[in-house]
Amino acid sequence: MWNDKETDVDLLGNDKIAQTVIEIIGDSNLRPLTIGVYGDWGVGKSSILSILQSKVKAEKVAKVSNNHCILFNGWLFQGYEDAKTALMETVVTELAELQPANKKVQKFAKSLLGRINWLKVAKFSAGALLTGITGLPVAGIIGEGISRVKKMTEYSDDDSMIKEEEKEETVTSQIHAFRKEFKKLISSSKVDHIIVLVDDLDRCLPKSVIEILEAIRLFLFVEGTTFVISADERMIEYAVKEHFPNLPASYTEYTKNYLEKLIQIPIRIPTLTKQQTGNYIKLLMLQNYLKNDSQQLKTVYQAYEDSKKRPYEALELTYEIIKEAIGASATSSTELQETLLVAGQLTPTLSLGLKGNPRNIKRFLNTLFLRMKISKIYGLDDIVELKILAKLMLLERFQTATFDKIVEEVSSTPEGTSKSVKDTENEKEKEGEDNSGQIAFKEWSLLEPKIGSTDLRPYIFISKEKAIGFDSDGSFPEHLVAFFKQLNSGNEIILNKAEKDLVNINAKEKILLFEKLEVECHSISDLSRMPAPFNGLLRIVRVDSTLETRLIKILESFPSTNLGVWSISQLSGLRTSEANQKFAGLLHNWEQQNENQILKKLAKQTLALTNK
Repeated sequence: MWNDKETDVDLLGNDKIAQTVIEIIGDSNLRPLTIGVYGDWGVGKSSILSILQSKVKAEKVAKVSNNHCILFNGWLFQGYEDAKTALMETVVTELAELQPANKKVQKFAKSLLGRINWLKVAKFSAGALLTGITGLPVAGIIGEGISRVKKMTEYSDDDSMIKEEEKEETVTSQIHAFRKEFKKLISSSKVDHIIVLVDDLDRCLPKSVIEILEAIRLFLFVEGTTFVISADERMIEYAVKEHFPNLPASYTEYTKNYLEKLIQIPIRIPTLTKQQTGNYIKLLMLQNYLKNDSQQLKTVYQAYEDSKKRPYEALELTYEIIKEAIGASATSSTELQETLLVAGQLTPTLSLGLKGNPRNIKRFLNTLFLRMKISKIYGLDDIVELKILAKLMLLERFQTATFDKIVEEVSSTPEGTSKSVKDTENEKEKEGEDNSGQIAFKEWSLLEPKIGSTDLRPYIFISKEKAIGFDSDGSFPEHLVAFFKQLNSGNEIILNKAEKDLVNINAKEKILLFEKLEVECHSISDLSRMPAPFNGLLRIVRVDSTLETRLIKILESFPSTNLGVWSISQLSGLRTSEANQKFAGLLHNWEQQNENQILKKLAKQTLALTNK
């Protein structure tokens, strides 16, 4: 199985992109600087940031440079607090932690955090700030500002403290004062350069995207800083459009101009070609074969790269290259040869159907090997063959209607074979015959191995692991299956529709849906981000508050070790006193634990706000 998160084990050549970014950052004439790492969802943007962070740390240890990386994931803070001040607070706090005994550093950090708190209270107009960023006025916004009188501590140019006094503070004065003190914090922190990596920006809601970009441009964009922003540029453009829904027709290029003004150097990650997709699948399959031995995998990858005469050469990763890299003893098994055969079998369809997207390729392979595990649990591992299962999964993934037809045929025959598959495999295409409507199925049938005479029942059985539960459970009505899929989709639009429709079903049916989603929640190991089924549970609870306590019990069952901030931010607004009491008890438990410091801090803050 493969982790779906970012990785610093490079199988895609992302190391070269990360090195390019470091070379750009190294040019002091370009600073301060913003670099955009652009690409579709799942192409490896987060992995590039991970590799970049590792390189910067390695250079610091080797004393090649004295740069410091700060990673900020805006999506984790979405819904919990102002994303703008969350970014500012993260940067200032981490810089302060570099020199905990340095009084000058701690002094500036304390003052800056005070200014951030002022801004939290002020809640100034985002529109006015955007005018400052882009230089393009927004109707009805210019002239807005916030003025208040507050005690502030100022520092002179020689860092000596000026007497604390009453003075009028405005948004403009706060911006200038923050930037001035932030520069002094950087110069006092004993690092040459601050590199802030902003990840998952395209996962955020439009409001959070704008807030994070505001913070970068207005407050943190000073000498000694570089920002590397990974995102799908189309999503940022969409966020700007959402923020200014009533832009006049003459501002059609506004969103593109906004992005170009903010990002000085864009780097776009291309999708994989068919050849690259094939090699990537082979490397992933090899990783599984080597039981995640990252060193051997890196050795193979380096040997493959060294085999190229030119970096752009379309060279296939072969069994011979692997054998030469890690030795005959590690590759003597026929299992590896079959693994590479399956990889070759998957390549044509996955490169076309998944458009060379690395994350989607991983997910397909994860499902494939998950089903192999299921076959072992049911004692079918001596029957189920990987290559046959992979072939059927291709049909299931890309031609659902045809796959369903084959399932019906397999289920209705005593031999468990499919007449359609057998006939198509034996069919000879007649000259001049128009097969355009069936060409995809015909091409699929020609893939090895031939399965027309194979009993496919065990493959269908392990491929329908979720549907089997529905079929055998008479208490789960058929019309709720579609509801369950909507609530488990993770898609906000679909979830919003499902939430509205929930009022049309009775309490018992809501409980059935709740229990099914609860089971799904417990099958997910990565809890740093809110699981899709938990989002569905939240929608049910919004409609039926009697289930709130059961929702808290689910949270209690999760290990706190890798829980993300969603576990707190998404539980605001509970309506029943019992649920609020239970949630408060859970927050106290999280405040006491030490395995997850972010969760500990947020639990403490939430309890403090609740007790005010």
